[in-house]
Amino acid sequence: MNFLAEIDQKLLEAIKKKIELASGLENKTEWVQKDYDFLAFFIEDETGIRLSLSTVKRIWRNEFNRLPHISTLDTLSKLAYKKNWKTIKKQWLEQEHKKYKPNKKSKNLNIYLISLLATALIIAFGIFMFSREHKISLDDKENITFHYKKSVQDTIPNTVVFYYNIESIEADRFFLQQSWDKSRKVEIYKNNTQQTDIYYIPGYFNAKLFADKEIVKEIPVHITYKDWFIAARQPMSNIKSFGKKYWLKKPYLGVDKTSLQSKKIDLNENFQLAFYYVKDFKLDGDNFYYTTMLKMESLEDFSCSKASLHIQAENGYYWIMLGNKGCESELAMRFGEKNYIGKNYDLTKFGTNIYQWQKVELDVLDKKVTISINGKIIFSDNYENSLGAIKEVSYFFDGIGVIDNVELKNTNGKVIFSDDFE
Repeated sequence: MNFLAEIDQKLLEAIKKKIELASGLENKTEWVQKDYDFLAFFIEDETGIRLSLSTVKRIWRNEFNRLPHISTLDTLSKLAYKKNWKTIKKQWLEQEHKKYKPNKKSKNLNIYLISLLATALIIAFGIFMFSREHKISLDDKENITFHYKKSVQDTIPNTVVFYYNIESIEADRFFLQQSWDKSRKVEIYKNNTQQTDIYYIPGYFNAKLFADKEIVKEIPVHITYKDWFIAARQPMSNIKSFGKKYWLKKPYLGVDKTSLQSKKIDLNENFQLAFYYVKDFKLDGDNFYYTTMLKMESLEDFSCSKASLHIQAENGYYWIMLGNKGCESELAMRFGEKNYIGKNYDLTKFGTNIYQWQKVELDVLDKKVTISINGKIIFSDNYENSLGAIKEVSYFFDGIGVIDNVELKNTNGKVIFSDDFE
């Protein structure tokens, strides 16, 4: 193995250790299937990018003859060090070459010593990167201006113009991130006051301004749409939308295998299918009733199919996952400040026959949440922080799913939104 390959391996090991530490898996000596499942979930949850379970296993088991694909390396590098692979490697090499200057006498340098040096430098570099933080005062943050306008209404795609003024802030670099998707973070500059970006899906997003790694300003961006919007992702950064001509000609909403394959979705690989309905529902997110029906189609390579229900409000969201019985460890749930992960919380009641129609009900009264499946209450709890008005209802399937009988009511029983797709 040449010297550069040694560096690549050491750098990848350092990245893996950082991710293990962040995910709570750093003390594992013998990994089992559920550890790899959780790690894949953690990476997707933190980055918005899904790596296949087989890819995660190969990397963590060191079962590869060459480095993984650069997009995979970038995903892991950004999660561990907030920078892409090439940037980290370049900066590390610049530091390394200042300290290591080979000569004739060094040709026979013990490989073990080189490894120790490389590891020490990587650790030092990691500490250096994580310690560089600019603390911005509240007064400086108040002087920042940040707002936007949309180019079109109720239409996708939608170009948004962001206006900003960061003259009062001192930092090495500035960034704008349009949503939760960290891959959409772009660098901005003080000598400019505008930045445009395109939203390819509807939703209620939080756009962020960064000074180095610190978020200095956030604003909500509501990208509405006139109807249901269906999209598939494979990988997560690649969005394929499906207009009405692709929809099932049945009394429920979905798309079939043929439509997915026509958009180059490989049904043998991981993909996500999503349905969105995004508007101002004028409904209190702390007091409402929601019901829906859903099911999934069995695919050969998806033994643990999962469906997620998402209701987005101004100040937070509801996220409820259902899955096949036996796969409950992979499920998660969130509402308000409450977060439940199947790895450390019993979500077995959310395991069901996902390939048959399931009726899901969410009843929220004064921040008390009650969840029922097929008429049976399976969960109840309270949260504290008000979520504000509801802005989006969406569904996410790890595979092919369909929905029906969507309804939102206020606490007086008035129907605010309903769709039976007849």
